[in-house]
Amino acid sequence: MNRTPGAFRICIISFFLATVLATPSLSGGESERTASPLIDSSVPFYHTYNLTSLFPVGMSTASAQEGGEAAGGSVMTLDDCIDAALARNPNYNKSRENLRAVRGDILQAWGNYLPNLSARYGISQNNSTTSFLDPSGVLRTMGGISKSSYGSLYMSFTLFNAASKYFEMKNARFLHKERRSRLNTAELLIVDQVRRAYFATLRQQQLLLAAGNRAESLRDQLRLAEAKFSVGSVTKLDVLQAQVDLKDQELVILERENALKNAKMELNRLMGGDLDRDFGLVDEFAIQRVELDLEKLVEEAMENHPDVRSLHYQIKQQENTLWMNRLAYLPTISTSLSFSRREDGLQLIPNLNKSRGLGFNMSWNIWDSFVRFRRNRYTEVQLNNLKYDLVSTRLDTERQVREYYLDMLHLHERNLALRESKGLREQSLELEQERYRLGAASILELRQAQVDFAQAEINYINSIYDFHTTLSSLSRSIGRDLARELGM
Repeated sequence: MNRTPGAFRICIISFFLATVLATPSLSGGESERTASPLIDSSVPFYHTYNLTSLFPVGMSTASAQEGGEAAGGSVMTLDDCIDAALARNPNYNKSRENLRAVRGDILQAWGNYLPNLSARYGISQNNSTTSFLDPSGVLRTMGGISKSSYGSLYMSFTLFNAASKYFEMKNARFLHKERRSRLNTAELLIVDQVRRAYFATLRQQQLLLAAGNRAESLRDQLRLAEAKFSVGSVTKLDVLQAQVDLKDQELVILERENALKNAKMELNRLMGGDLDRDFGLVDEFAIQRVELDLEKLVEEAMENHPDVRSLHYQIKQQENTLWMNRLAYLPTISTSLSFSRREDGLQLIPNLNKSRGLGFNMSWNIWDSFVRFRRNRYTEVQLNNLKYDLVSTRLDTERQVREYYLDMLHLHERNLALRESKGLREQSLELEQERYRLGAASILELRQAQVDFAQAEINYINSIYDFHTTLSSLSRSIGRDLARELGM
């Protein structure tokens, strides 16, 4: 009697769940019809193609999102990684701190135009007593209280110090500009490193995906070889060869997985975060032919590159230092104003002294045993060396811009050729698979077609990332983020 209501309740609950679960199936066709245009459309759900249509973005990014969310991570774009690196990378933050420290040099240069003020005040008190016996034998005590106080105010101002104040102010401004140029250089370096690491991670991700697809193909080949061996159309050698190929490919997958983890670790290091953090990537890059005015790029890089401008500001500072050393033969003129007050003596009879003073001072180092000549000569040598460094940097910059631009054009043409080669290798593989299925081709011919297609696919993937890393190097050589301006 106690079991019947429980069984009845179970039947009621089962009927209710079956009704609820069956209800969406009535509108399932409608939802499928709504979603099918997204799936069947030539434009993926994400707005770009993965590896320029090598694989649909919906396939790779969906797996990346599932993997990232499963590990507690998220999906990050290239801009997200760059922003994180600029916010947390230690080397870039050091450059920011160096720029912040220069403000002290600017304030000090302005402070040279202000007078120096100093004030002093002191007070002291001495209580002294002396006991003695007078001639009559009476003990007597003598003493008193002695107080003193002292206060002074002193002001000095250098009217002329061989123009050092003027050149120190200019050097402080040039130092600020130089540090800002170094900060721009550090930013370009971080952006280049993050972009390379991001591309390397995407590359390993696509190589892993290609290795997985090849493993599935080898499993199908193994099943076909076993089926053909069961009917006696092939020997046991075909089955063994298919098993060996599958095992070798599984080892390749393990290597690709390890390479992907290392690539993500390097990207995390550049972003200054946890090295074990896992996240998905969005492949939003495509190869396109870049038509730019090479001569204008060279001219821009030779004039506006942060390294070039940093050397330019260093030269300006050294020129000002040389002028200061040359003008050291002139005298230094200063003036001073002082006021002091001193009060001391006994408590009942104070002694008050006041004084005021105005001073004028001129110092002139007429002979210093050729010390100034030696200092000026070394300053001139350092200045000339900086100029030579500037010429060398401009030549290196021009060479890099021309080299990276030509390499980028070459890599674009190479990518087109490799895309066509991959398509032909894929068609050849399909034909060899069909011939092997019909018994017209041997296992060796099929394996050679598989190896050729796999290598063509790897070369095609590598060519895409070679193109983007070269474009990143070109951006760094020019001195601005050319890749972002081109939308790549």
